[in-house]
Amino acid sequence: MTYRSLYRAWRPQAFREVLGQEHVTRTLTNAISSGRLGHAYLFCGPRGTGKTSTAKILAKALNCQHGPTPEPCDECPLCKRIREGYCLDVLEMDAASNRGIDEIRSLRDQVNLSPTEARYKVYINDEVHMLTAEAFNAFLKTLEEPPERVVFVLATTEPERIPATILSRCQRFDFHRLTPEIIKKRLLEVAQVEGVELEERTAHLVARSAEGSMRDALGLLELCISYSGQRVEHGEVLELLGATDSETLTEILAAVGGRDVARVLARIDQLRSQGKDPRLFFKDLVLWLRNLMLVCVFRNPEPLLSISTDEVRELKQAGANWSTGRLTKALKELTAHEGMLRWAAQPWIVLETALAELCLGESETTARAPVSQVQAAPAPAPRPRAAQKKEPLQIDEVADTSAPLSPVPQSRTELSLVKETWPRILEEVKARGPAVEAVWRYGQPESVEDATLNVGFSSEGIKKVAAQPDKLQTLEEAIEAVLKIRLTVYPRLAQQATPSVQPAGKSEPPGIEEARRLFGADKVVVKDRQ
Repeated sequence: MTYRSLYRAWRPQAFREVLGQEHVTRTLTNAISSGRLGHAYLFCGPRGTGKTSTAKILAKALNCQHGPTPEPCDECPLCKRIREGYCLDVLEMDAASNRGIDEIRSLRDQVNLSPTEARYKVYINDEVHMLTAEAFNAFLKTLEEPPERVVFVLATTEPERIPATILSRCQRFDFHRLTPEIIKKRLLEVAQVEGVELEERTAHLVARSAEGSMRDALGLLELCISYSGQRVEHGEVLELLGATDSETLTEILAAVGGRDVARVLARIDQLRSQGKDPRLFFKDLVLWLRNLMLVCVFRNPEPLLSISTDEVRELKQAGANWSTGRLTKALKELTAHEGMLRWAAQPWIVLETALAELCLGESETTARAPVSQVQAAPAPAPRPRAAQKKEPLQIDEVADTSAPLSPVPQSRTELSLVKETWPRILEEVKARGPAVEAVWRYGQPESVEDATLNVGFSSEGIKKVAAQPDKLQTLEEAIEAVLKIRLTVYPRLAQQATPSVQPAGKSEPPGIEEARRLFGADKVVVKDRQ
């Protein structure tokens, strides 16, 4: 006998076998029992939730030898022919490949013919949203007043694309995504009948990966059986799906809760060396953080979680260093990084930065007095660009230099923070304008003085381009978005790129080099008193 895929072999053949859609099956069985049958139904919902299977069960219920009945026998010739797809009066159409007006005209001509062998002619039109506007218009009158003994079942994953005139002429049923718990039970049942050894935690993992689709879940199970054989190992399934094991996720969350940055980054480095997908890992980590929040909030969180008992126990231990407020804040911050991670050229760096921020949190910013002061204090009003121009500092060459210069205070903590997050700042600039980001990529943060960030350029031409008001404003807004502090940006020639102004063979007086370092070499002019 020819092998059949699991999702085909285990397709429901009766209303009672359709899982997770009781609101649909109950309504249809009552309508058949009471004789209040509609002429057009619209089945909406995500893929793999039972729309087409329910439509075929409805066709069997209407045409069964013992019917119409809400419980077709599935043994009579008509039930078998409908199940195998050979019944002449039950037509399945794919609107994705038959979407034109000619196909609908042909259907309209066939509708008027009496059923050949069945009691009802049933037209199942899958992905009906793919029909063209002209096809919908041609279909409208037939759908509104079809001949007797004709039932239309329209299935779609995108009901918003169907015209309102079509929607108003159908009884609409919305199919829901299946819960991981329902999918897990079905997978364990299938595995037992098929003679496959499947652990409960592995069934949990496959159910979560299916994202509410029973067809996808059975397809994944079949893939796992092909990979592992009749004994499905949990580690092999993790490797096949590219997912991260629950122990690693729990360990990382425990380290974040304990503010152990080194441990977190070490585990991230191991995942990167294993070839894990950073975006898939991020998705798993957000889900696991959500599970941790439920474990910390509810006394008995098991009914709300699609994880095993051992995983719940481990999460409870990991939540010892987490507060509820910190959990909700961490979830908000991680989800905010999702868009950045999707388009990032270096997604692992984005992940490391995000998790490091969760580890440091308020305790680290409190330790950094200058940064916390900048965050707590009201943001200073931006200075006019004209006022930012710095006049050259004149130092008398033969003046008394025994007294040390009074340097302008500089927050090294602010500078190091800007340097650490400079790639993220550039990504934020790129989101606002790729051309602007290309300019600032040539610059490097050099110093922070009086809430002014000095950015050094090796080229005078690029420095002049960066000094344009729109370029400056974009970088300042990006810094504020990433660091939550407001800095005024001042582009200048890089210190190492500026030649020292010094007569040949003559040593520099004390203080000149320090002045150049503090104020910039192009801002210091040395004059002889004579």
